[in-house]
Parts: sequence; C-alpha cells; structure tokens
Amino acid sequence: MKHLSLESLRAYITVADLQSFTQAGERLGRSQPAISLQLKRLEEQIDASLFDRQGGKLKLTAAGQELYQGARALLAAHDQLLAKFEKTPISGQVRLGIPSEFATALLPRILGQFATSYPQITLEVTSALSRDLRLGASRGQFDIILTVAEQAPPTAVQVKEDQLVWVAGRSDFQWQGAVPLVLAAEGCIYRRRTLQTLKQVGRPSRITYTNNDLTGISSALKSDLGITALARSSVPQDLVEIRHPDLPMLGSVGIYLERHQQQPNDASEHLLDYLSGYLNP
Repeated sequence: MKHLSLESLRAYITVADLQSFTQAGERLGRSQPAISLQLKRLEEQIDASLFDRQGGKLKLTAAGQELYQGARALLAAHDQLLAKFEKTPISGQVRLGIPSEFATALLPRILGQFATSYPQITLEVTSALSRDLRLGASRGQFDIILTVAEQAPPTAVQVKEDQLVWVAGRSDFQWQGAVPLVLAAEGCIYRRRTLQTLKQVGRPSRITYTNNDLTGISSALKSDLGITALARSSVPQDLVEIRHPDLPMLGSVGIYLERHQQQPNDASEHLLDYLSGYLNP
C-alpha cells in the first residue's frame, strides 16, 4: 500500500503557498534540491504533475488542486491533533487588521494553518485600507496590524519590500488612449503611487472603477474594465502581471507588522511570528 509522506505534503503546500521552491526550502529548513526531490517523488506516487509554469508563476494542475485541498485537510488534522497534547496549550484572542489584498492571500492559507495549529486561539480579522487600519490601531481596535507604506510607520517592523506591478484580468488585455484604471478609493497607497507615476511620465489615464475590496477589483479586472497596481506578493492566481510600453515602473513599497496590544501575550506573539515567517521566509 502506498503512503504519502506528511513531510512531502507539507513541502508541496509550502511551495504552492509561497510560489517558490527556494523560499519553501528556507521556510522548512531544507535545500531547494531536497524540496524538488520530495515533490518529484510525490508526483511519481500519484502519477500526475502538480504544477504548470505560466508567466513566472507556479499554477496548480487539476491533480495539483485536488491534492492541495486534501493535503491541507490532512495536515490541519495532524497539527490540530498534535496541539491537543501540548502541555500548556496557547489560548487567547488576537485582533488582526490586514489590507484586503493580503487578506485574500493570507486568510485561506497562513491564517487557516494557524487556526488549525492553535485551535484555542481566537482570531478576529478585519480588512481595510492601511490608513484606516492605523487609525483603528490608534483607537485600540487591533492587537496586530499588517500595513503597506512608503516609509516605516512608528514602532513598525518591516518584514518585506515588495515591488508594485501592473495587473490585469488577462495577459492580452489592450486599450486605446488614456490608461483605464481600476483603483481603491482616496487614501490607498497603490492609487496614489499609480496616479503620481503616470502623471510624472505624462501618460494620460482615467479611473473606470473604484472599490476598496480586492474581490471587487478582481471582478472589474476580469470584466476588462481596466488595470490596477498591486504588490507582487499579493497578486491572486486568477489575475496576471502585465508589462506594456505605455506603463512605467511603479517602484516598491514596504510591508510592515505593528504590535498594538497593551499587554503582549503568547497568542499575539505566536501570530506575529507566523505572519513574519510567511511574508519574509
């Protein structure tokens, strides 16, 4: 009887989540060749390919998607069972604020893993613009916030510098005249950087759709209403990064984690370490 290795499944999930064999190896404390070998053996066991490389991204095949869902459930059950036997289970409530584009990437992946690994920790998650998250934190509404900024906010720790990229619903999206833009509302760093950069190079633009939530922005992009700008690590798999002679480079932004709990506790510290490791493997 065949047996799927939990280590190999964890390596596969980590590669799929981080979109990188090298980063997965760093996260798991293994070399990139070791991770590649584990996945090769996994493919041999199930007799199917797990990834297709498309435009620099690792896209899951149909078999890969099926294995991903099953592997996540299996690893979650394993981690949850193991956590029950810890001598001093970590418990408590953590109020987390994150931008919507990172909520889309983090909630089903890293936060899902965290919740199953530490079932006695209650997560209260709010997504909003970074500006609004900082305002909420100053009012005591959050214990930890993840924000995007051009300069380090006070007391913040930078966990990643990320490139801003142009994003569309399809790789062959074209337009004539002014660049059609799908953006969040005033106060969004991506909106400000996009409009400033296009103005600096003398490229006319027009805003065709405004929405603060990435789900709404994604729907507009897939309906060919225009293009947007996102931090590269937050681009959903169903959207594509594009390059066009009319589009200038947007530069980079910093991604920061900030503590705001009045009294630090084990629950919030564990989540902080979890998020830091995911964003900066």
